[in-house]
Amino acid sequence: MSSKARRRLEKAAATQRLVRISRSPRHADPIDGFVVAVGRKWALVRDVVEGGYFDALVAIRVKDVTQVRKDRTFAGAFARTRPEWPPSAPLHADLRTTKGLIDSMRDLAPLVGIEQERRRGGVVWIGVPVEVDDGLLRLDQVAPDGSWRDEPHGFRFRRITKVVVGGRYQDALAATMVARE
Repeated sequence: MSSKARRRLEKAAATQRLVRISRSPRHADPIDGFVVAVGRKWALVRDVVEGGYFDALVAIRVKDVTQVRKDRTFAGAFARTRPEWPPSAPLHADLRTTKGLIDSMRDLAPLVGIEQERRRGGVVWIGVPVEVDDGLLRLDQVAPDGSWRDEPHGFRFRRITKVVVGGRYQDALAATMVARE
């Protein structure tokens, strides 16, 4: 990532302006939202969905940011009328390392979404982090029907490109999950 993109992330955080963030790798979806914190390795964005409604808290790798553009729609003005305004970063968010980020994010919501956007397909793994150590995250996964997968799934820190908590989908899934036996 260029220092220009980092400066734009920092400016977006300072001005609380709605932005569209484009990222590498090639298959990474853009993120529309308000940048709430920029760290050494990770940035936090409070994303918005159509119309300017707040959704999840999204962590993205700073080095993957390729472009930060101002949103020119009404969505930013509408977001300012919402009870969630102004968006802010959690006080204890550690954006220096992937381990610190995962530890911070798992304290915010019952489920954490993990993405590895290096491949086409946009798969999100959702679950509960059970081990975060030695460059590896082990996640007890929840299936789309709310049941638990049999075995935890492992993710190498260096392959994680996005971490999501607190979105409407994850909140609904958490509310209807089958109790772990």
